[in-house]
Amino acid sequence: MTRLGRKLATLLALCSLITLHADPASAARRGRLHLATYNVAGLPEGLSLVHPVATLPRVGKLLNAYDLTLVQEDFAYPELLRQNLHLPYRSLPYVRGQALHFGDGLSQFAKLPFGETTRIPWQACHGVVDSYFDCLTPKGLALIRVEVSPGVSIDVYDVHLDAGAAAGDRAARAGQLAQLMAAVRQLSAGHAVVVGGDFNLTEAERPSLYALGNSVGLVDVCAKLHCPEPWRLDRVLTRSSDALALQPRSWRTDGSFRDAKGQPLSDHLLVAVDIDWSTRD
Repeated sequence: MTRLGRKLATLLALCSLITLHADPASAARRGRLHLATYNVAGLPEGLSLVHPVATLPRVGKLLNAYDLTLVQEDFAYPELLRQNLHLPYRSLPYVRGQALHFGDGLSQFAKLPFGETTRIPWQACHGVVDSYFDCLTPKGLALIRVEVSPGVSIDVYDVHLDAGAAAGDRAARAGQLAQLMAAVRQLSAGHAVVVGGDFNLTEAERPSLYALGNSVGLVDVCAKLHCPEPWRLDRVLTRSSDALALQPRSWRTDGSFRDAKGQPLSDHLLVAVDIDWSTRD
């Protein structure tokens, strides 16, 4: 072997050693996830309670501050929401085409990598020409697998349940909660889980959420941390796994999501939680 050949062989050997040892050394063992859930009120102008054509570009800009945001009602103006949003990982906007609806309205944006979004519509809904028209669009759940560190991931569910307080609305939400828990049980067995979104639950329905969540190991962050506004429709739940521990640390609403006149950018307030994660050796 020539001198050049020996040098090349040595260099290749060193590169292989670096490759073999790079991933374990660089993978973080613990961290903190800054997560938000936000119903952005992206219904068509005239139906939304705000003016989404004006509000959504500012919403997108402010979402850049979070590691991961779960969005609901990204219906009619997905390009405006993404106009000033520069996070590297995002779900694709819904393309209406010939469809008579605007999709499920569920979008995810992150500083952290995640793959394709798995979307599952609710099997039950209530209201076509009344009761908030929930059956006019395929609301449901969206699942992504978020990599918080190389080889370390969390199953994240984005959900939007039926609105309204009528008996039909409550019955639909009961079926949707049961479907959500069944999905967590089937699709995320053995995985750490975060569920966030607009649950639309009345005070009387929250005990059912806690009971059903407990059946699959999910804990409501607001309840766990004794948050000051337990009545909020927007909620986050977490579950640890044998490999990954999740520990909620804080719960708050973000008051910065306002326009130049100080008015809220949506009929919901953004709910933000900080969740510590650590691998179990």
